[in-house]
Order: sequence, then structure tokens, then C-alpha cells
Amino acid sequence: MATALPELEDPAQAKAALAQLEGARQFQEAASLAAKAVVLWPEDAEFRAERAKHLLAAGALLEAEAAAREVLQAEASDAQKEAAWIILADALIRQERAADAREALREACFAMPGSVALQARRGHQAAQVGDYPEAIDAYQAACDLAPEREALHLGLLNGLWMAKRYALGSAAAARAVEQFPESATLRQQQASFLLAEGRAAEAIGVARAALVLAPENPSAHWALVDALWRQDRFNEAFRTLEAACEAIPGNTFLLNELARLSIPMGRRDSVIRFYRKAIELPDVSPDIWNGLIRAHIAEEEFSTAATIARRAMLAHAQAADFGALLVEALLLEGKTAAEASSDIASTLDTSPENLDIRHFVIAGLLALGRWDEAIAHLEEMRSLQPDQPELLLKFGIALSGQGAFREAIALLSELTEQHPAHVDAWEALCDAYRQAKEIKSAIMAYRRLEALKPPRPKMNRLRVRLFGEDGI
Repeated sequence: MATALPELEDPAQAKAALAQLEGARQFQEAASLAAKAVVLWPEDAEFRAERAKHLLAAGALLEAEAAAREVLQAEASDAQKEAAWIILADALIRQERAADAREALREACFAMPGSVALQARRGHQAAQVGDYPEAIDAYQAACDLAPEREALHLGLLNGLWMAKRYALGSAAAARAVEQFPESATLRQQQASFLLAEGRAAEAIGVARAALVLAPENPSAHWALVDALWRQDRFNEAFRTLEAACEAIPGNTFLLNELARLSIPMGRRDSVIRFYRKAIELPDVSPDIWNGLIRAHIAEEEFSTAATIARRAMLAHAQAADFGALLVEALLLEGKTAAEASSDIASTLDTSPENLDIRHFVIAGLLALGRWDEAIAHLEEMRSLQPDQPELLLKFGIALSGQGAFREAIALLSELTEQHPAHVDAWEALCDAYRQAKEIKSAIMAYRRLEALKPPRPKMNRLRVRLFGEDGI
């Protein structure tokens, strides 16, 4: 509800009224009152600054921009001008005029090079758009002005890391650690820079010091593991990673690294042990359930894998992978496709003829390379869902698996034409061309997929299949 503006008798009364409106979050009314005060007392720059501030808070961005420029063109204190530059930049950013905001911040820092706030804002905006040289320049200036502010050092280190200036980063991190010896985050950053420089032996001591300060810092744990691994201390590195998973149960990054390193170490037992603990925690990632099920399948513990897959389906109803994994485990256990359908239907309290269940069965058959059975189910499903993209994708994969590459390529080519952003369809088409030894066409499909920016692990796996272990 709008509030009637008071009659203004003197500047002190006006400033008190402004404070009251700000406290009540009546920003538009405060801006109107400040505008009235500017007319009455034009020599008092504080009212112009207050008007700009409250216009921004009220979301009147164009008016706030104009008001901030007025402050900058008038007589005002350094503090008022600094605030006006920040209001101007924020108004431009919120209008999605990032380039204009950055130019304003450059001008601001030229006019007021000793402003920590403006240098930090310039650095932040530069980092947001990936201009790391400018971010480094701005944050370095801010650190020189206010070395007692840890956040500025972290901004500088982030810029140096993203710019891959590791030697400078190591030196900057060492200086920051001297300034903040109790900061585990800065020590962890220093360890990461040392690793990037190839100084693993030094990184070990720094990472250990970070963990003394913050035993639950996952990045510090990983820096230590990585450093030990690079020193060929593989058993110690793996034990350290296990200790990290014990200290921070359920951390997805550490658990994924445990799974990755367990392969060369031959320690799938460790994955199973820690993943079983993790799924008892709330809000654990579906990837962990997936990894645990696959680990049990790899150990040929099919009944256990099926039990966990049933739990996963109930815990993550929207994740389609678990239905297919349950089918895969049941088929490996010796069950028929019909029995697998009934099992899933019982788990989900629905009919075995449910279309989703039939998709799960097809996916499970495809995962095991049972192409003929999969195609029989697919042909039946295609009569019910002739244009369903996921069904056509599975059909293309099954045809490739059968060796019917011409038919697979034709179907998948049509699918990618109809759905040009379908990442999995482009991957399947690339694989079909590759298996048909049409490498030029496979590379063209790979480039189209690459342009869609799919998850990096997917691209890495496809790159290995297409180009070999050494990549492109």
C-alpha cells in the first residue's frame, strides 16, 4: 500500500523519513521522497545518492541508471561516488547489459583506483564472462589494497587457476596462506596449484596441513590423494581415499574417484563397501545407486544387484536407468523377460503391460547384447508408439548390434533429422557409421554431437571408440 509522503521541513527530517521508509522496505516511496528533497536542497549530494539507491532497490533500473550518472556528474563525496558506480553497474547488469557494466566498472576503477569495492566488482564481472586476465588484474589490485580480506585472495586465485597460470598461482597462494595461516581453503588451493605445476611432493605437505584445519574438506582430501598417486604411492593413495570416504560419507565426487581408481587397484570390494554405506544416507546421488548396482553385477552377485535396483527404483522414481538395471540383473540371474516384467510390475504396483516397463525390458536386453529378443519386443512396441524417439533410438542400436548397419543408419539418420538436438541419437548414429567402417560419416556425426556440448564422459567414451585410446 502506498504511503503518503511527509511534508519536508529540513534536511535532517528528510533523512530520518528516508531511513524509516528504507526500514519498511518501501523503496519506491523512498525514491520519491529523495527526489523531492533533491529539489528542495540541491546542494546536499546525499539525497541524489539516496534516490539512486532506492530506485535500484525498487527495480526501476533505467531510472536508477540515470540517477547514478547524475550523482557521478555532480559534486559528491568519494563514498557517494563509489556507491553510485556500484549502483550504475548493478543497474546495467540487471538490464542484461553486461558489456556496458564492465565498461562502467573500468571507468570507475580508472577514476577511483583505490576503491577495493570497485576493483573487486570489476574482477567478479570479468570472471563471469571468462575474461581472466582482467579478473586477475582487478583482484590483484584489490588484494594489494586490502590484503586482510580473504575473499579477494580467493577471487585472484580463481582467475589464475582458470587462466592456467599455475606458477603465479602457487606464489599468490603461498602469500595468501602467510596472510591467513588458519584458512584450510587457501591451503587446499595452494596444494592444487602445486599439483598443477608438477610439484607433488610439496603438495602432499600442504594438503595434509589443510586437512588438519578442515578434516571434511573434500578438495583437500582429493589433493592429497592425487599428490600421493603422482608419486607412485598407489596403495597409500587408495587408503587415503578410503579414509576420505569414511570422513565424508556420501560425497559424490570422492565416491566416483574411488570407483575410478578401484579398477587399476583391483578393489571393487571397497566400492561396494562405501557405496552401500552411502545409499543409507538421505539425498544421495542416483549415480551412487547406479555404481553400486553395476559393481554387484560385475561381481556376478545378481540377486543382490536386483535387490538394490528395486530399492533404487522406489527411491528415485524419475530415474529410468534403474528399471533397465533391474531387468539386466534379473536376466543374468536366469529370469525370462516376462518374469522380469512381472518383478518390476510388482515393485511399482502396476501392470506388466505398462509401456514404461516394456521400455525397461528392451533396455535390459540391449545392455546384454540380446539383439534378436530386443528387436522382437521393439517391433511389437513400434506398432503402439511408431514415432516415439526413445523407441526408435533403441531400434537403431539393436539393428547396429545385429550387424544391420544400413537399416540402422537410415533409421538413426531420420531420427536425428527430426530431433537434431537428441544427443543419444547422434552418438548411436556415429557408432553405426563407425561399425559400418564409414569413418568419414562417423566423424561428421561426431562433430554434430560435439556441437551439442554433451557430458564430457560421454564424449570421452565415444572418442575412444572412434579414434582409439590416444584420442583424435
